[in-house]
Amino acid sequence: MKKHSLLTFCFLLVTASLFSQDSNELKVRVEKGSIQMATDDGQFKFGIGGRVYMDAAGYFDDKTDLGSGSEIRDIRFLMKATVWKNWDAKINIGFDGGVVSLKDVFLQYNINKNSFFRAGHFLEPFGIEQTESSKTIKFMNFSSTVEAFRPGRNLGVSYDRWGKNYYWALGLFGSDANNWSEGDEGFGLTSRFVFAPINEDGTIFHIGVSGSYRSTDEDKFMDREYPKTVRYKSRAATHIERRSFIEAEIENAKDQFKYGIELLTSEGPVVLQAEYIKTKVNVDMPGSWENYNFTEEYKANGYYAQLAWLIKGGNYKYKMKSARLAKPSPGSIELLARFNKTNLNDEDSYIMGGEQKDISLGCTWYVNHNVLMKLNFTNVDLDENALNGEENFNMIQTRLQFSF
Repeated sequence: MKKHSLLTFCFLLVTASLFSQDSNELKVRVEKGSIQMATDDGQFKFGIGGRVYMDAAGYFDDKTDLGSGSEIRDIRFLMKATVWKNWDAKINIGFDGGVVSLKDVFLQYNINKNSFFRAGHFLEPFGIEQTESSKTIKFMNFSSTVEAFRPGRNLGVSYDRWGKNYYWALGLFGSDANNWSEGDEGFGLTSRFVFAPINEDGTIFHIGVSGSYRSTDEDKFMDREYPKTVRYKSRAATHIERRSFIEAEIENAKDQFKYGIELLTSEGPVVLQAEYIKTKVNVDMPGSWENYNFTEEYKANGYYAQLAWLIKGGNYKYKMKSARLAKPSPGSIELLARFNKTNLNDEDSYIMGGEQKDISLGCTWYVNHNVLMKLNFTNVDLDENALNGEENFNMIQTRLQFSF
């Protein structure tokens, strides 16, 4: 309900601002394949856009009977506006699987050219890949580690600031996707800091750290307690097969803390990107378990490292405003390789959620500003604690992506 109210508010704000511009004529233009409108005095800008992902996947050598097939992975509709130069509004709606969901829905005040304050529903500032748009991530799917541990999009407020060689963001948010029990949603505090002493075109070195603390706030209603459960899970680097092959549920959770370390370095057309994420959940053990040798915390971790090479399209470029790579130019062709390991097993807490290792190879063709094509091959190796026990299988996936 809160999310739908926020959507309505932002839509009315954008609409009211549009029709309040009675003294200036809106001029329409197309910029990088997107429709843009603006007044002569620059006080107001308005843009609409969207994107469609069409995927296909084939699975083989699988012990588990995986369902090869195709799907419209997602459809997005986007509206954005700049009001009185300093205020930005954005509404991004997704239709994944035919279900309407809110993505970015926020209002932003630009303090100056190097900082802003944002309120609404948006991605928490945690790591590189977690804060990347799905239309610009290197592979078709997020790494298993990021999918399992990322805080995702939530309602909150944040302050972002950047300079020539640094980026910093701090946000206060409501509940995240890992916290799925009834009761009070608690709160989360998430921050990301990046130092990039070298960020020239073609030569980049960036190192960063992120942290996220989230309370669970056990709720009481009519003298009944609702213990919180935190869940971490991940698909096998695919979306058409929707089962989670590794999954850990931590009951009676008091709070959780995550931290991540990130590295991004590039020389010319080659870039290395890597992240390590570790999470800890503190558990409130029931009194009846006092005599058992159970630990009062659960720990899990994961990491990935990936290489990208622009065999056509020049050198990689960097955006200090978001502390991420810029999208390659139209016509570029990119080769990719990634190794990922996610471990949800914790013997001390007797929670064995499974371990996944996967190796992916890929190729992306940035046809123009609006169209790109992806081809991915992935080998997945699962341990005995995974969904159906130990197994190893392969997949080939492809995507046709159109945006405007």
